Amino acid sequence: MRRLSKKWANYRLRYHGLRCSEVTPTGPLYLNVEPTNACNLKCYHCSIDGSRKRGFMDLDLFRRIIDQAPDSGVYEVALFLGGEPLLHKDLPYMVEYVVSKRLEPRIYTNACLLTREKSEALLDAKLSFLEFSIDGDNKEDYEALRIGADFDEVMDNVITFLELKKERGLSKPYVSLQMIKLLENPNQEISADFIARFDGLPIDEFSVRNPHDWRGEKDNITMPERGRNYYPCRVFWSAMSIAWDGRVVGCSADLNGTCILGDVNKQTIMEIWNGEPMRRCRRLLKQKRYKEVPLCSECHGLWTDGRPRASLVAQLPPLEQVRNGINLFRPSKRRERRESRSAGALRSKK
Repeated sequence: MRRLSKKWANYRLRYHGLRCSEVTPTGPLYLNVEPTNACNLKCYHCSIDGSRKRGFMDLDLFRRIIDQAPDSGVYEVALFLGGEPLLHKDLPYMVEYVVSKRLEPRIYTNACLLTREKSEALLDAKLSFLEFSIDGDNKEDYEALRIGADFDEVMDNVITFLELKKERGLSKPYVSLQMIKLLENPNQEISADFIARFDGLPIDEFSVRNPHDWRGEKDNITMPERGRNYYPCRVFWSAMSIAWDGRVVGCSADLNGTCILGDVNKQTIMEIWNGEPMRRCRRLLKQKRYKEVPLCSECHGLWTDGRPRASLVAQLPPLEQVRNGINLFRPSKRRERRESRSAGALRSKK
């Protein structure tokens, strides 16, 4: 049977999310699969507290997960969750295996370990998307947040990767550079001098994100005000996060495994997706009993200034194209003001 296009599959899952269906006919659109929860840095804004045992995903387990993914409705696989994926020696093979199943592999990395050899291996593996987490546009700010990293070395690694991509004339991976800036920082934009360092190189996007407090786990992070309207988080209808040992955690922000929904060593993706622990979370969120879900009780992701139900029809692909065309004639600052009230990203294409 032919699969739906990714856009229509996404629309179908949004439909079930907006209806708050307890059971959905297909599984998650996105998988977060954790190669390892080990990390080479100790960042100021990270919530990892060391309570989870450190380890690396076994390749047999990894293949069992990916083999199930297409029939479960998955389209994208992010090889990332709570650690630095480049620490896993078989990461390029993991990317290749995801591609072999006609899925889109993504990696999010701090780039500290991105040697020339690893860059070449990832390009050979046909990676679809790569995001560099570079939290600071100068050495002082960066190294204050990314504790243990060297700004100059990381920049060299990023530029080397982009040069290799350019030499090969590749359009993929789509490369994004994300920067977290604390709200206390008066300059919430990426400096022009920093962006100029990438002139002539194939980087696709720059984004600045507000920090988040990991559902209240980080009490030293200042958050923007939450939205006015409650609506259940769509994560429970769109994504599944699998830790290196096979346990399914509540979401990609559950880095310490506080909410366990299943175990792919013993269950299939679909058994977990529509199993009672997942259904209970959906049910409680639908009933606005989010305080009974410790993972969600303090999370800003449940609150929005928008109207999710009203946006359903506008998300249909033909109407979405019309809306995007209209937005071309709207002042960009209006969009920036709207997004800056949340913990989302302000993005700019290069």
